[in-house]
Amino acid sequence: MGGDPEGASGPSGEDSRTLASTRFRRPRAAVILAVLVVVAAVVALGAVAASRQGSDLPSASPERVTRAFEATSWWNEPLPYRTPLDPAARGILRYLRTAPESGRGCLMLAGAGSSHWGTPSYWSKPSDPSYDIKGLRNIRIPQLKHLRIPRSARPSSNNDSEMSIYDLQKGYVVALTEAGYDAGSDTWSASGATITYLDSNGLNVRTGRSDDPRNVGTHRGNNGATMAVSWDQVRAGSVRHVLKVAAGPEVANRFVFPMVGSDGDYEGSNPAVPPEGLRLRIKPSVDLDRFHLSPQALVIARALQRYGFYIGDSGGTTALKLENTRAEGRGQLWNIQADALCGLPFTSQYWDVVAGGYDPTR
Repeated sequence: MGGDPEGASGPSGEDSRTLASTRFRRPRAAVILAVLVVVAAVVALGAVAASRQGSDLPSASPERVTRAFEATSWWNEPLPYRTPLDPAARGILRYLRTAPESGRGCLMLAGAGSSHWGTPSYWSKPSDPSYDIKGLRNIRIPQLKHLRIPRSARPSSNNDSEMSIYDLQKGYVVALTEAGYDAGSDTWSASGATITYLDSNGLNVRTGRSDDPRNVGTHRGNNGATMAVSWDQVRAGSVRHVLKVAAGPEVANRFVFPMVGSDGDYEGSNPAVPPEGLRLRIKPSVDLDRFHLSPQALVIARALQRYGFYIGDSGGTTALKLENTRAEGRGQLWNIQADALCGLPFTSQYWDVVAGGYDPTR
């Protein structure tokens, strides 16, 4: 993908010239028959492509396709072909593939099908009401005294109750965890919140490398823009940033850049137990076209190959969250299976484990 939308293939100029010259040599009936065959084939292929792409789905929203943070930030910088690798890579991949709660030993897609584990995203407007977010402890985020939230917004209906809220006018994205709306008092509350400014490098101030001191929150370095895969970006043909994944097997209680904390409980010295912040990618040498992935899965896989994912959370299975379009009120727009990427299990044949803390911007 390389950040570019998938292109459509067509006949080359040479093929067109050959077809034109052939018309003068073939009998008229043969030419007409050949043209009819070609037209029928094109129509049939177009119907298949439209069916696979979900032509009855809405177009991607230009607003929602906007990429957060500076183009040269850690989140948006592609990994170079030759990237330093973790010396414990084989052990880490084996751990992700075989340890307790490793599931099928591959990267699952949370929020596919009937799953409610996706994360919804909302885009506030100046006309939306402002709320003083209640329930936060041990952190003060002044912007959450007047957070604009669309009236129709609701968090995901799972234990995390997550949601992301973009305010383009004010220039930030907010991630909320255990968010809840009380209709009786018309109030919002959350147990966790992070604010990240969209024109910054997106790093939490506690990394010591943030270029905006207002990038603060409780999500240990995560941000609302990478909580889930954007449906609109996938619909538009490219996801141009690193993605966050929750590991199923227990992760270490240590962390590497860009994380500033870990919710893992493992305290031992086994180098195969990954720290939060560790980055993986599909090997650049892997030919993704041979896996016959669905259109949506292929866009995601290309992002995982160029930008990779980082471990930013712990979960019941190793999974990448999809945007929860049902919670947003748009219906289930994803046409993808939860195991769509399981043809690429966590082995060194398919995955690189990037050296801990590696920063491609430096």
